[in-house]
Amino acid sequence: MNINLLKQIPVILRSQPDPRFIAQQLRKPSGDFAKEVGQKMDIVNKPLFDLTLEVLNPNENDRILEIGFGTGKFLEKMFSIEENIDISGIDYSEEMVKLAKQNNPDLLSSDKLDLRKAESDSLPFDDSSFDKVFCNMVIYFWDHPKEHLAEIYRILKPGGAFYTGMREYESMLTFPFVEHGFNLFRVEQWENILVKNGFSLLESRRQQDAPLEIDDMKIQLISCCIAAGKDK
Repeated sequence: MNINLLKQIPVILRSQPDPRFIAQQLRKPSGDFAKEVGQKMDIVNKPLFDLTLEVLNPNENDRILEIGFGTGKFLEKMFSIEENIDISGIDYSEEMVKLAKQNNPDLLSSDKLDLRKAESDSLPFDDSSFDKVFCNMVIYFWDHPKEHLAEIYRILKPGGAFYTGMREYESMLTFPFVEHGFNLFRVEQWENILVKNGFSLLESRRQQDAPLEIDDMKIQLISCCIAAGKDK
């Protein structure tokens, strides 16, 4: 292939984004596009992260796990609420792990933060290790939620809680790429799945996000956070 054409491929893909390609990148950011995809996810997901953090409400000495931390841009915000916590994070994308480590050198050197490449259906942690586990916009990529929820339940301490950040079903339909490999849930459907997998519902909160403009799209999403507990 002509070398000049190779150089133009990223530009072509940006100007004519393929929904299937976007869906693949959102599932697992990789290659030359990983950083750009991660940064755009940060823009779209910031209101959802803020809502989830508000519901999660870190307490002193909490040990917290984030599943799918992406660029890691928001991790420092958790320590601004409560300094005396320990946070671990896993991400499926090697590129995101590398980027998140670059974005949080001080926290990593302080041993308050541990970031790893791993998958949530096989968590590299001992039983009853965490007070709180959370994820944002991750459940859409779980082809078999039962396996992931069993692992989350296993590593939660008795009385611990799992926080799911997601968007309203109708909000997700705003994006054409959800037709390609996304497992969409209504809030009530996800709540039922949590209960069937041993969790007790604690709280569900919704908010209408401020309008966003990204890639010439104007969108307004509804964010949701569902808190579910592991019985003592």
